[in-house]
Amino acid sequence: MSQLSKVAKHLRRNSTGAGISAKKLANLAHVPVESVYKRIYDLRTLEGKTIYSNFRTVNGTRKMFYRLSA
Repeated sequence: MSQLSKVAKHLRRNSTGAGISAKKLANLAHVPVESVYKRIYDLRTLEGKTIYSNFRTVNGTRKMFYRLSA
């Protein structure tokens, strides 16, 4: 299974509600965090998926969360 399909699968499963962080997505898909950013880009450009990126402050740190559009 490729990195792209792993990231897409876990993004589909966890895109309800507030979304999922890149670190958690990397842990679930068993890929490096840097690869998650690249695969999100690939999903947006090559696959044509609409993926929302939202910033939230969690414990005083600004974090980005991803979710697929419905």
